[in-house]
Amino acid sequence: MSDNLNADQELVSDIVACQLVIKQLLDVIEIIAPAEVREKMSAQLKAIDFTSHPAAADPVTLRGIQKAIALIELKFTPQDETH
Repeated sequence: MSDNLNADQELVSDIVACQLVIKQLLDVIEIIAPAEVREKMSAQLKAIDFTSHPAAADPVTLRGIQKAIALIELKFTPQDETH
């Protein structure tokens, strides 16, 4: 970690690190959490009222939340249900 990165490179490396951690967390959740817990995770994110929530003012945060919902649903939806 002695390489000097510019700000954009550092941001990209942060994003990659977060993606790797998220993948590991989803893998653990898939193993240890019952289906009800997984469904609740997605439902809690979907329940955010974007008309009054501060995240709605930031399109990057809003898009991140949308992607999080999609990732959870994609990860935990059985493949035969996606067709």
